[in-house]
Amino acid sequence: MRNSIFLIFSALFLILDSCSSLPDKGMKVSATANTADARYEAANSELSAGNFALASTHFVQAYNLAYSVDYADLLCRISLSGISLKIASSSLDPTNKKSDSFIDSKTVEQILEDAKYFAGRTGREKVLLSVCSIYECEIALCRGKRNFLIYENSLKGAEDGLKKEPYYQAHLYRTLGEVYASEKKYDLAVEYYTKAATLHTKKKILAEIGTDWYGAARAYSLSGRKSEAVSAMESALKYDRDAENTGAIAADYLALAKILSKGKPNADEKQRARDCASWAAAIYRSVSLEKNAAECDKFAASVK
Repeated sequence: MRNSIFLIFSALFLILDSCSSLPDKGMKVSATANTADARYEAANSELSAGNFALASTHFVQAYNLAYSVDYADLLCRISLSGISLKIASSSLDPTNKKSDSFIDSKTVEQILEDAKYFAGRTGREKVLLSVCSIYECEIALCRGKRNFLIYENSLKGAEDGLKKEPYYQAHLYRTLGEVYASEKKYDLAVEYYTKAATLHTKKKILAEIGTDWYGAARAYSLSGRKSEAVSAMESALKYDRDAENTGAIAADYLALAKILSKGKPNADEKQRARDCASWAAAIYRSVSLEKNAAECDKFAASVK
């Protein structure tokens, strides 16, 4: 499963009312809040690169800093990113209940409830609760629940609340793509994956575009549209290369190899599949991911 996750990097600026007796001291000290924001952004970067341990460390640091200055908006967003981390690392349940880390000690459902609570303590409750509904659907899909109509209605109902939040609006479209792909409604899945890609591209949210095209490629492939799947995967590669996302680039090459080898591949497709898988292995080895590299080598050898 591709580790690409769905996050926002907007900063929050809090303004205090000026004290009438001290008009020159109305500025807010925001050193801790700024440090929390920086840790959050660092965590997102590590998550995007597939460095889960570092991402977790930075998320926990940001979480504790945000708590210390009552920064509820960031606490909500960190919690949602923590859900993305747990989904990406296939650890929906606690990995260490005795840990002080909100990521290690809680289920994704518990973290989502925390996020909703934090949302209620902000001035953006409606927007953030709309975002929470996206993660609620993602969690349900990961748990294998198949209430697809409920997910569709929930996501479409949340869309109006996210019109001024293009990152999350695109995330919503991609999640709808996942819902439709799970339903085997592949044309609708492609439609929403490409809507997400279009919006992410328009807003220059580079780190997310490759994931959108990866989803579209998967939907095309599952529907038997091999040439469109190859084209979409090449788009995913282009944007992940532009974003210098090593893990995603290697995953794209392996996925492309698998698409090329589907059905009754001709000699050229077989050779290209082997080349792509071998190149993916080399990329993984460049960052010491030997287990992933070995998987790629094994696939390359299986293409006869």
